[in-house]
Amino acid sequence: MLRTMAILLAAALSTGAQLAQSFPHTSKNGRATPVYRHEGLTFVANYDYSERNHDKPWLLIDVALGSNTRFVLHRDNFSLVTPEGQTLTLASQEQGESDPNGINTLIQNARIHRRDLSGYFSQRRQEALHFVSLPFSRSISDEGIVDNDRVTTGPLLFLSPDGNWPKGTYRLALDNERAKAALPIQLE
Repeated sequence: MLRTMAILLAAALSTGAQLAQSFPHTSKNGRATPVYRHEGLTFVANYDYSERNHDKPWLLIDVALGSNTRFVLHRDNFSLVTPEGQTLTLASQEQGESDPNGINTLIQNARIHRRDLSGYFSQRRQEALHFVSLPFSRSISDEGIVDNDRVTTGPLLFLSPDGNWPKGTYRLALDNERAKAALPIQLE
């Protein structure tokens, strides 16, 4: 029994060390909430629902960002790298409109699992990202402002080219000329 516990602890520490090397400046707060903090940038993601419900084409990741350096965040600043190394961009509005039942089902099922991420920030004002029009939301924008006066929050939707998302560790990348970060997205 003691030997089994020691083996499990060593495996967990090894996995934690590997994640720390792959995702510097990143910590986890709970099962599905990675947090990146470095050089004035805070980037938080939550994917509680998608962590265990990824047998459909859509993946939902809620994000929040704040920075000491003001920058304009564009929808193409986000990508998701699969465990196999394939880079996927955010789903387009057209892709979402072609599967309204899939999006509606995802948003309804994820509702109780979604978390308010503003608690990770000292800023109290919020700016919403509208990269895609979710049910009951009409506005769409390809950009948002990130700075130290507000928390910029919103959902990111990715569409699987294969119709589902295999288990593994994905890389949610933020690549802006003023901000670069990566968060682990671990699907079980």
